[in-house]
Amino acid sequence: MAFGEASAAHESPSAARVLTAVEKVLDEWLVMGLHRAGAKKFIQDKICKGENEECQRVRKWLLLRMNGRIWEHGIPLMCRSAENVPGLRSSPVWPREDSTWLTTVEAHHQEILAELMAVRKTQQLSGFQPYRDPMHSNGKPAADGLGVEGVDRGMWNVLYLFLNHKQFEDNCIRFPKTIAAIQEAFPRHYSHAFFSALTPGSHILKHMGPSNRMLRVWLPLCGFDKFKLRVGDQILEPKEGEAFVWDHSFEHEAWHEGSETRIVLIVDIWHPDLSDAEVKFLRTLQSCRLRAGKALAELEQREPHEATYFEIVEKARSLLTDDDWWVVKAQRDPTTPPM
Repeated sequence: MAFGEASAAHESPSAARVLTAVEKVLDEWLVMGLHRAGAKKFIQDKICKGENEECQRVRKWLLLRMNGRIWEHGIPLMCRSAENVPGLRSSPVWPREDSTWLTTVEAHHQEILAELMAVRKTQQLSGFQPYRDPMHSNGKPAADGLGVEGVDRGMWNVLYLFLNHKQFEDNCIRFPKTIAAIQEAFPRHYSHAFFSALTPGSHILKHMGPSNRMLRVWLPLCGFDKFKLRVGDQILEPKEGEAFVWDHSFEHEAWHEGSETRIVLIVDIWHPDLSDAEVKFLRTLQSCRLRAGKALAELEQREPHEATYFEIVEKARSLLTDDDWWVVKAQRDPTTPPM
């Protein structure tokens, strides 16, 4: 029975079960108020009509969640998650011909790199912070007690521009050309973009992204000599200025044995197989959950309590007291003495 039929015949036991299941999914994503009303209307108008090809993938996902199930994809080295959407193309690394817009991204390489190096030369801190995660199956608790580190050797520092629909205003102001490039060159931005820096001798532990809804775009900026990235069963040796797309939901890890800090601009995009209507619906659910999570973190007064993800990110911003970890080649930055 469709959701619309269930609404009209709410006294039916089967209709009641459908309504209860839908409400449970919306509760799971903490969808409230006007957003909840809009989500219900979308489900009724778009998803419940089986002939609507535009929303077939999200329809399958919703039916699974209504029954408390997840997509059993059976794909080796890919995350098993309640957020995975059935039927999306899955490949550890995407063929370049499927992303013709990458040439536009690459055209911004030099200006983004120049902007990054200009920020490094300022007297204030660049804005990087240690990468920390509240949970990491392979990671070790940080010595300072703030979350879990993603490396077992070396340093992994990040500079967030956007993170889970949160915009880091102070960082964005310092990188106007980078922000403009993200908005102009990348399709359907997932509201997750940051610079990732890996010091020489570092190893990022193997881990998986949260779902297959997004793809990860890398624009390698500098320091890629003797750097390797494994995605699934593929080993990549990225080149500066050559952008590529890969699926973050596959297990991945990285090694850096070069002499210069490796820096890449990372931008997540919505999976191209999702229709605009599906993206709008999924973005609404995601935004509601994140807003509710932030509000709860601000309201809860637990003593003692475990730091939430958002608290960890904010506290990590004050951990780096200098930029001495950031090593660049002298020919790239004349202010740096030769190695």
